[in-house]
Amino acid sequence: MFQYLRLWTVLIGVLVFDQWSKAWVVNNALELRRNPIVVIDGLEGPQALLEFTYITNPGAAWSLFSDYPEALTLLAMVALLSIFFFRKQLELHRYSLQLIFGSICGGIAGNLGDRLFREPAEVVDFIDVFLPLVEYDYPIFNVADSAIFIGAFSYLFIGFLDSKKLKASNQTTG
Repeated sequence: MFQYLRLWTVLIGVLVFDQWSKAWVVNNALELRRNPIVVIDGLEGPQALLEFTYITNPGAAWSLFSDYPEALTLLAMVALLSIFFFRKQLELHRYSLQLIFGSICGGIAGNLGDRLFREPAEVVDFIDVFLPLVEYDYPIFNVADSAIFIGAFSYLFIGFLDSKKLKASNQTTG
């Protein structure tokens, strides 16, 4: 029962923080649409580097697949079930991978909750980041999106490190 405690702790933590932050944004939606909250002001010019605003998105990142919200809902469910059924192959007994997949699953569950329980069935996004060096206004996202991104990037990083270790051990034994 406690074998995946870290995974469940991170998953629930991400899910609760994501849903709490979205509830706060929805409760303040009218004000946030008119006057976004500037968290980090721009160094030069009127563009804030980080602000909280309010939008909804029926699609995935960059509004991809906006015309197929049912498919995105199904994909999220399949992803969560796949992680559960393939937990041994994913080596979720490793503590570091429990943290990573807890983050990913918490993010997936957070956005899935929006798709299943909000009307209209759209994901609430509110974190707006502007990258002044490349003059790029990054697509608005939420806590769940951040958790998925950080988890996926961390998984790639761990995989890279594991690959290097395996290659080094093969060279010393071979």
